[in-house]
Amino acid sequence: MCKRVILEYLDILILYVIMLIAEMIMRMMCDMTLFNLQSLIFNTCIYLMISSFILLFKGKLRAIITILMSLFFTGYCFAQSLHYAFFTSLFSYRKLTVINELFEVKGEVIDKLDYHYLIFLLPLLLLFSLKLRKPQEIKRRKHFILIIILLPLCLMIRYGLIQYLRADYLKDKSWNKDYYLHEVMQNRIRFMERFGVLEYNVMDMKMTLKPSKVEYDEKMMGELDEFVMRHSDYEINEMSDVFKGKNLILILCESLDENAIRKDITPTLYKMATEGVYFSNYYAPIYQVATGDSEFIANTGMLPSIDYGTTSYTFNLNSYPYALANLFKDNGYDAKSFHSYTANFYNRESIHESFGYSVFYDMDKLGLERWEDYKDTRNWIEDEKLFDKVLDYTDTDGPFFDFVVTVGGHMPYYSSRSELKDNYEYISSLEKYQNLSDESKYYLSAQMLLDQGLEKLLEELKDKNLLEDTIIWMFADHYPYGIKSDTAKKELLSYREGEDIYRVPMLIYGDNLNSLRVNTYSSTFDIYPTLLNMFGIESDGYYVGSDIFSDDLHMVIFEDRSILTDRFYFDADEDILSAVGDDKIDKSDTEYYLECDKKVNDIFEYGQKILLSDYYKEKGD
Repeated sequence: MCKRVILEYLDILILYVIMLIAEMIMRMMCDMTLFNLQSLIFNTCIYLMISSFILLFKGKLRAIITILMSLFFTGYCFAQSLHYAFFTSLFSYRKLTVINELFEVKGEVIDKLDYHYLIFLLPLLLLFSLKLRKPQEIKRRKHFILIIILLPLCLMIRYGLIQYLRADYLKDKSWNKDYYLHEVMQNRIRFMERFGVLEYNVMDMKMTLKPSKVEYDEKMMGELDEFVMRHSDYEINEMSDVFKGKNLILILCESLDENAIRKDITPTLYKMATEGVYFSNYYAPIYQVATGDSEFIANTGMLPSIDYGTTSYTFNLNSYPYALANLFKDNGYDAKSFHSYTANFYNRESIHESFGYSVFYDMDKLGLERWEDYKDTRNWIEDEKLFDKVLDYTDTDGPFFDFVVTVGGHMPYYSSRSELKDNYEYISSLEKYQNLSDESKYYLSAQMLLDQGLEKLLEELKDKNLLEDTIIWMFADHYPYGIKSDTAKKELLSYREGEDIYRVPMLIYGDNLNSLRVNTYSSTFDIYPTLLNMFGIESDGYYVGSDIFSDDLHMVIFEDRSILTDRFYFDADEDILSAVGDDKIDKSDTEYYLECDKKVNDIFEYGQKILLSDYYKEKGD
């Protein structure tokens, strides 16, 4: 009898083991804690509820359902591991809004794969023990009795655990408690560690099904009004109005790293970095989508969507009256944006229109043709060709503001990128680079495309007598996560560890600008207030960051609510507060952290509500 029962429920047991092994592999690949008792309990409760569903079916159909679920569990854990390899974060179902982009960059995804991922075949080997045949039967009545027992029992255990965590949370209402984490999912890696893959799926689906537009009552709108007032104050300082009336070219530099700024191979970049204003502690945190969110943050100063899909898709039709383009236009500027790829990628044309740009020029509008051997997401149109067109489509009769999104530095970094051939051969001919790996050489070759584009831009500005009256502001969208091999990572990125991987270049260059190195800790959020202050343009909109040259609170905020300042780093994953440098944390540092922590939590709570309510449209701004 006992053997018969085991055989009847063997498929249920095997599926459970497959799920546990797949999750264990994912945890290992994503540098998570391998085992957590709390997550095991949540996983088991939800799995038993799933088993209740499986028990409703018989024979081959039940075996097919079990196999499909095994494939889903393993595939899901594999996909999360691959996403982590790109972005050091876990994805949400809401990120399916960019599924089109995934297909467009499938070549990059394939390039990221290596033999390590074959380990995900291990749990699937257990599928061979499942046979597509009618299993030994236990009376259906016993199945229903088991279901009637399992479902309420598992629901009660899960509910009891959540209430236990809630009681602990209510003692001090700290956002760092597990109950807050469970309800808000502010740190997805920590959530996966503490609650497991099945509870992650349950809560992620729950949040995904929440409406992306919400109407708030008068009380909540009043709270948002108060929040906006607290985050829209400007402070006059020594850099106020220094660029007032000048033209602005704001350039987002794809995957630019400070290691690519070299006198011998990127002389224009080197000249601009050493003769202009260089921000040595500038960080580009990654949120849901790296480049798209960097564009949104720089243009609006606002927090992008964290839990409600990709910002450029979910909130592209929101009102952004205080975005840079709208403000510059209000001050008499011509404002246009440029990119040498397609308009629909990241829904750029739509959201750039919402930002206030009168035209978004993509590769088609600029007349940039693909060459014969060109392959989407493998090859990219050279930045020199992009910059050659920018001023042709700019109204230079009055002050202008151009926003340029480059692609030359984009991955992949290998020989099939025929546009890198000449740069690669030049780098290989230099003695100091001959021992570099090919991937490192191709990465530097890609950044040479940016340098050649900038050289072209400076020539065009000089020829049109615009250089003296134009400020070029450049920032990297994210660190070069497209670098694949450990060898190349060691050669190019090993000098930075932990949160410092997000430290990337930002600089300001002008014809008569004095050289200045700024060591203040800053991030993409700080571009908006700093830029507006230097150009003497006022804004009544809320912004997350602070003017880098002000005496305000300066901090770098990461998606998981980790915080970096010149005094401390708070690792939200590990819940560890540590000093920056060799000093130890003292009482004043702890008080400073608590001040930062409160501000960060307000930013995440109210920042999302501003997007959800389409706040500025509701206010009639």
